[in-house]
Amino acid sequence: MDLSGPNASGATLVETVMGAIRQRIAARTLTPGTRLPSIRAMARAMQVSKSTVVEAYERLAAEGAIRSRPGSGFYAAGQLAPLSLAEIGPRLDRAVDP
Repeated sequence: MDLSGPNASGATLVETVMGAIRQRIAARTLTPGTRLPSIRAMARAMQVSKSTVVEAYERLAAEGAIRSRPGSGFYAAGQLAPLSLAEIGPRLDRAVDP
């Protein structure tokens, strides 16, 4: 199987890794300042090469979605958009009325 080209959805492996990280940032599982997995750990988890993860991290850093701290790793960056009441409401309801 050739993994270097686009996958079934048309995205390259680099775009797939970038999308996974963007999704975690949007879902707030990666908040600003949260350390991302190491390049090796992310490559192993996503079953891609380290160079694929390096390129994805570099592109995300260029976009400002993550920040690189030399010798420390990569971290989620920036301010998140505020949650809408629709996003907060169901969680509060479940916390009060399980």
